[in-house]
Amino acid sequence: MFETGTALVVEDNPETRSWLESCVAKAFPKLDCRSVGSLAEAHQVLKGVSVDLALLDLGLPDGSGLELIKVLCAQNKDCHVIVATIYDDDANLLTALRSGARGYILKDQDLDKIVGYLQGIKAKQPALSAASSQRLIDHFNSKGNQLQEHQLTPRELDVTCLVAKGYSVEEAASMLQLAPDTVKGYVKSIYSKLGVSNRSELTLAAVNLGLIES
Repeated sequence: MFETGTALVVEDNPETRSWLESCVAKAFPKLDCRSVGSLAEAHQVLKGVSVDLALLDLGLPDGSGLELIKVLCAQNKDCHVIVATIYDDDANLLTALRSGARGYILKDQDLDKIVGYLQGIKAKQPALSAASSQRLIDHFNSKGNQLQEHQLTPRELDVTCLVAKGYSVEEAASMLQLAPDTVKGYVKSIYSKLGVSNRSELTLAAVNLGLIES
């Protein structure tokens, strides 16, 4: 992997950009590494070349690096996008991964550690800093605990997901091969267990529990 091809570094701070370039060069010396400082410059590069590996910051002068993730993945489905950021929080981590990023590292770590994360890609190890990995574990453990507290049955979880995604009771019944009245009974039970009173509140609860994406 990455014996040949193109890497792209997107970082607005010149010193940090140069440092990230050196990390890529040490991890994958045969890659042709391009580097830019803004979204606009990144889009210009992507007009002429397909990128195999990208390291990008989230906070850029002309927008968020999150929008670039989708562009990179659309251009090359095998592109390995890694966010290199100072933002150590659940919201940015989860949004980046849902957008298509395959890694999330904190760029305030030393060069050897960053290089280690990058080289781990060859062994199919996700490029996740220790803090990011722990955040993912804590996030999903928390969601699992919340689900257990509400004591939804497997069939109630199915109904919750479908109704929260906008399907009608009749459509959900057809998809689950159940009678509409049966699904209505499940919905009534779900409302009671989740403490909600309408579809909008149910959808919000499903998002908060990690059952569906917002």
